Amino acid sequence: MTDYTASVRRMPTWLRVLKEGADLVGVLLFTTAFLGFIVQIFFRYVVNRPILWTEEVTMIAFVWTVFWTAAFMVNIREHVSFDVVYEVMTPKVKRIMAIFSMVVLIATFLLLIPATWDYLEFLLRKRSPVLRISMTWIYGCYLLFVVNFTIQAAVRLWRLFTPDWGKQI
Repeated sequence: MTDYTASVRRMPTWLRVLKEGADLVGVLLFTTAFLGFIVQIFFRYVVNRPILWTEEVTMIAFVWTVFWTAAFMVNIREHVSFDVVYEVMTPKVKRIMAIFSMVVLIATFLLLIPATWDYLEFLLRKRSPVLRISMTWIYGCYLLFVVNFTIQAAVRLWRLFTPDWGKQI
């Protein structure tokens, strides 16, 4: 059993249901992007009559897939990081580095939340060219990412101060 599977099994039932729901949404978003891409190729190169909406659906689904996955499907410790220096340090130094990086991440992302909200309000006036969907809905997934990633960082920071901090490094 992997660490991921073990951690999911330790979750309360309601949280596990939310996690599985988020995973399902991520899979559906990716499937939508993939199918939109296939439909686009078929109509462009086989039927020789390209349709515009497939390109827009594929783009929107891809953007949502990226930010949804980063926010709800990938654990904060599994995101891209620079491990060259981190991996050669002692556990106590790793803990200090993790605490520092979580504080910086939380501070930065807390500053991003109002700026992102402001920009999404600005985007209320803009619509996508083909489907006429408000750009706020198209790029609103970024706000979900920022908020959830901030929460994940705060939880990890809190866990770094518990007696069980070794599991967080």
